[in-house]
Amino acid sequence: MNRGTLRSQLVLGFALVTVPLVVLLIWHNVYATKVVHSQVAQSNKNLLTMYTNQIDRVLEELDKYLYRTSNQDNDLISLSAFDPDSPESYYAKVRTYNSMYLNTNYYKDADVLFAYSSKYEDLLVAPQPYMDNERKESIKARLEQLMSDDAQRGSLQHSWQLIYQDRQYSLVRLVDTGYESYIGAWVDINRLMIPLNLLHLGESGQALFLSKDGTILSELKDGELKKELEASDWKADAAKAAETYELVRMDEKYLLVVQPSQRADMYLSVMIPERNMLEGLTFFRSINYYVPVLALVILLMYLAFLERFILKPIAELIKGMRRIYSGDLSVRFTDNRLVEFKVIGETFNNMVSQIEVLKIDIYEEQIRTKKAELKHLQAQIHPHFFMNSLNIVYSLAQTKHYEMIQQIAIHLVNYFRFAIRTHRSFITLSEELDHIRSYLAVQQVRFPQHLSFHIDVEPDLRSCRIPPSTIQPLVENAMIHGFSVHQSQSFIVGIDVRTDPASDSQIRIQVRDNGKGIPEEKLKLLQSRSYFEDEGSDHVGLWNVMRRCKLFYKSEVNMLLERAEPSGSIVTLIIPRQITEE
Repeated sequence: MNRGTLRSQLVLGFALVTVPLVVLLIWHNVYATKVVHSQVAQSNKNLLTMYTNQIDRVLEELDKYLYRTSNQDNDLISLSAFDPDSPESYYAKVRTYNSMYLNTNYYKDADVLFAYSSKYEDLLVAPQPYMDNERKESIKARLEQLMSDDAQRGSLQHSWQLIYQDRQYSLVRLVDTGYESYIGAWVDINRLMIPLNLLHLGESGQALFLSKDGTILSELKDGELKKELEASDWKADAAKAAETYELVRMDEKYLLVVQPSQRADMYLSVMIPERNMLEGLTFFRSINYYVPVLALVILLMYLAFLERFILKPIAELIKGMRRIYSGDLSVRFTDNRLVEFKVIGETFNNMVSQIEVLKIDIYEEQIRTKKAELKHLQAQIHPHFFMNSLNIVYSLAQTKHYEMIQQIAIHLVNYFRFAIRTHRSFITLSEELDHIRSYLAVQQVRFPQHLSFHIDVEPDLRSCRIPPSTIQPLVENAMIHGFSVHQSQSFIVGIDVRTDPASDSQIRIQVRDNGKGIPEEKLKLLQSRSYFEDEGSDHVGLWNVMRRCKLFYKSEVNMLLERAEPSGSIVTLIIPRQITEE
């Protein structure tokens, strides 16, 4: 190859660029792997330190409780002071047991609190409420065995000791009162593992407890991994990993990070598969290898054509977008030199046309929204209701029922204060129900012998957000269409607000009455979807409630209407559950 030709110079330049780059990338990948190991190890080391400190604090709190109780609890101290058949001994045992049982609620990490009288070989055991009887009896039998052996009893007083029982390890601690009685605690290792099980360590990653001699203390669900771990020499690996970290090779490589406990003779450790740590580097390596080559090829082949075929059309497109931003929707992009830009041009032109149509649609939607708000406002204040209320006040004034006048005046003030607050986009369910309560209270004064009501709502739902006057139109419909003074029984309106049984994220609002009910033809119309989908302007009540709820929640809202038995009607409104933000 002639070194003076452009081809040779390009090949030489390519080699001068790519060969050092490949060497650099190989070194970079090795270095990146070490950095990932170090950073993952440090991150998990910090996490293990936090969890170990938390476990040590639990054991320290239990130690403090045991020492404090052994010094201050007279009932515990007197377990060996009285004859075992005496009433004093019986009461001391009862009080000691009750005290330990109450403390299990505070020291929830202790599976069992126990007291022991060495003089009478009497053991009291207070387990956690969740513990089954079989496990309780097993622990009690093992404690009796430990307490009967003076040597084992002495080692338990020195520090937290590991005990193997029912194919699992536990920590046991004992404190001497100095009066031939003891108090202690039993903590299952598997309970201390619960927070660690939430760690994401990969498919085959594992968090576990190790004893200082390498014994696996925690329960492992993967049987094959458990066999491999039990066959490994953990003592040497754990000692090295305690400094920084250690790579352990089994069926695959694992990063081992450990942290010793200051309170118990054990390590807290995690094993992370190396492939999980480096899975993001595989793609990164490929990119590093191919980017320089692709960059050089693109530079050599397309540098002369960028200005004409790409940069210029892009500049025209940006110019058109700026004109659209300034409000000029007459802009159109035309460039047929490349298929891609042709597609972009067609898409761009279609988007501009759709924006024009969308602006019109938004304007029309705003008009419809304003009309719905106007209907809502018009529906808030009814002249008939206002005049009838004033007539009631006048009649009560004539009969000098001043206390009732005060009550109805308060209800009317609350009612109309709520009705004229149109600036709020939402209210709480509690506010809406208070408004309805004022409305029905006024109606109850008008018809004292013919009307009663009850409102039942779940306490957790009172702070939920709803559009104003969502339920009140349903109650007004019940009064207008269902109430009659000529019916033989009292007219009852019931409002029930519950979490929807079908979904915890929805609220079911039900308004029931025992009035005349809805005529059959009208009921069929209201039960059809076409009634609520109609965009006509002659709807106010139920249609307006549905529309405002859909605009507010921007999701599906359902309304069900049916006959009540033996008479009356039931209206059920199902809306999303939204809690008011404090």
